[in-house]
Amino acid sequence: MFVRFVHLEVKPERWDEAVALFRKTTFPLLEKEPGFMRVVLTGDGAGKAVLMTMWQTPEHHHTYEASGEAEKLTDPFREMFVTPPKSVGYPVVFDREF
Repeated sequence: MFVRFVHLEVKPERWDEAVALFRKTTFPLLEKEPGFMRVVLTGDGAGKAVLMTMWQTPEHHHTYEASGEAEKLTDPFREMFVTPPKSVGYPVVFDREF
């Protein structure tokens, strides 16, 4: 598995709009990506957020990134960001569900 974390800062007055747009457009498109497993969006409602996506393999994620789809999904949010998103990804070395 591979996990990607994106740290976001959304303009507080655009928070609800950003979450609604994510639910309406971003999540349905991610669901269709090969190897996509899960997404978690966390946030404080004041604009600070972390988006986590999980992929079956690092290759699935890298193929997604190289396709340009990630860039397309981010474009509608650009004017909502305070600063550009920062992302980092890691292979999963241990996972256990309870």
